[in-house]
Amino acid sequence: MSRSRRFLGGLAMTYGYQAMVLFVGLWLTPFYLRRIGQHDYGLWLVGTQLLTYLSLTDFGVVELLPQEVAYSTGRAGGVEKAQDLSRVVGQTVRLVLYQLPVVIAIAIAMFFAIPAEWQALRGPLTFILLGFVAAFPLRMLPALLQGLQDLTFAGGVQILNWVLSTAATVWMVWSGWSLFALAAGWLISQLLLVPLIFYRIWTRFPQVLPRRLPPFDLIKTKIQLGKGMWICLSQVATLLMAQTDLLIIGRLLGPAAVVPYACTCKLISVLANQAQILMQTATPGLCEVKSGESRERMFQVLVSLTHGMLFLSGLIVCVVLPINHWFVDWWVTARQYGGLPLTLAFITNVAVRHWTTTTAFTVFCFGHQRRISLTNLFDGLVSAGSCLVLTMLFGLPGAALGSVVGAAAISLPFNLRVIARDTGVTVRRLILAMLGSWIWRFAVIMTALVWIAMRWSPRNLGEAAATAAATAAAYGLLMLPNIFKSPLGGYIRPILASFRLRYAAFQMRLS
Repeated sequence: MSRSRRFLGGLAMTYGYQAMVLFVGLWLTPFYLRRIGQHDYGLWLVGTQLLTYLSLTDFGVVELLPQEVAYSTGRAGGVEKAQDLSRVVGQTVRLVLYQLPVVIAIAIAMFFAIPAEWQALRGPLTFILLGFVAAFPLRMLPALLQGLQDLTFAGGVQILNWVLSTAATVWMVWSGWSLFALAAGWLISQLLLVPLIFYRIWTRFPQVLPRRLPPFDLIKTKIQLGKGMWICLSQVATLLMAQTDLLIIGRLLGPAAVVPYACTCKLISVLANQAQILMQTATPGLCEVKSGESRERMFQVLVSLTHGMLFLSGLIVCVVLPINHWFVDWWVTARQYGGLPLTLAFITNVAVRHWTTTTAFTVFCFGHQRRISLTNLFDGLVSAGSCLVLTMLFGLPGAALGSVVGAAAISLPFNLRVIARDTGVTVRRLILAMLGSWIWRFAVIMTALVWIAMRWSPRNLGEAAATAAATAAAYGLLMLPNIFKSPLGGYIRPILASFRLRYAAFQMRLS
C-alpha cells in the first residue's frame, strides 16, 4: 500500500472519529453540567490539564518511537526489510521501564501539590494518577502502530475505545459518581483495548517485537534520550501554548469562568483539531520523504500539505464565525457564550496556529528535534506570558490571543528559515508558495463575515444550517480554483479520476 493510500485511510478513520466526538459531545457537555455542576466541571477541566504535564515524564521517548520506526522503514524500503526494527522497539521498552520510578515519584508529588481550594478534585485525581502509572509503559503500543502506518486499524481502535469509554462514563455519571465517573472513564480509555492493539502487532508485524530486550548500550541510550529530551522540551512548549490558558483563567478568574471560555471555543477547537490530526497522520510519510526523496520533491509535498491545511483552516473559521453565537446558545444556553470578541480571538489563533503547526511538524520530521524544541519552548514561554498579561488586561479574549503573539514572534520566523534551507529555496519563495493567493481570498471573505456577525446571528437550526452551507459554498467557489492550480491539485485530480472510474463501473453494472 502506498504512502498516500495509508495516509488517506488513516485520515478517513480519524475524521470519522472526530465527527462522532463532535456530535456526541454536543450532548455530553450539557449533560455533565446538569449532573456535576458548573463549578465542579470547570474544576475538572482545569485539573485534568495537570495530567498532561505528567505525560512529560517519558522524556519524549514514546513520542520519538513513530519517527524512529518510520526512518528505519524508509531506509530499508519497507517493514519486511527493516532488520533493526526489533532493536529500536526493544531499546524503547528498556528506557520506558527505567523511567517508571520517576513517574511514580512525580505522581506522588503532584497529589500532595493539589491546592486546598481544589479539594473536590483530590479523590478523582488520585484515581487517575494510579491509572496513569499502570498505563505508562503501554503507551508504546499505539505509538508503534502509528510508526508502522497501520493507520486505518489504529483509527478503528480509537473509535471503538472512545465509544466504550464514553458509554461507561455516561452510565457512571448518571448513577451519581460525579467526578469519579469522569476519572474512571478516562482510565477505561487508557487500558481497555490495549490487548487488541498488542494482538494486532503480534499477528501482522511479528518481526518488530523483540523476543528479548537488547543489551544495554550506553551510546545508543544517550542518543535516544538526547533526541527524546528535545521532544520533551517541545511538548512542554506545546502545553505552554495550548493548555496554560485554562490554568491561568482558573487562577485569575476562577474555575467557573473556564466553562464559558471552553464552551465558546468548543466548536472551533473540535474542528480545528483536524490540523493536528492531519499533520500527525502525515508524519511517518514526511519522515520517509526526508530520508528517500529529492529536495524538490520535499518542497512539493510540503507546499501541498500547507495548501490542504490552509484550505481546511479557512473553511473551519469561515463556517464557525457566523453561527458560533447561535451554537453556544442552542447547546448550553447563551449564559455560556463569551461574546464575539472571544470568538474572533479564537478564530485568529486557529488560523495562525494551523500554519505554524504545518511548519513545526515539517521541521520535526526533517530531523531538527533540537531546533524545533528550542523554538517551541520560546514560543510557549512567550505565549504563556502574553496570555497572563492579556488575560489581566482584556479578560477571556486576551487568554486566546496570547498564543497568537508567540506564533507570530517566534515559531513562524524560525521554522520558515529552517524549512527554506532544507528545501533549497528562499524564505520569500517559501512563503509565497505556501500562502499563494489564499491569503487575500481569505481576507476578503472574512471581512464580509465579520460585518455580518456584528449585525446578525441565526435564530434557529434551519437558519444556522443554511448559513453554514452558504458560507462553505462561497468559500469553496472562491478557493477551489486556487487549490487545483497548486501542487495539491496533482494529488487531488488522480483521486477524483479514480472516483469517476469507480462510479462509471458501478453504472455499467447496474445497466
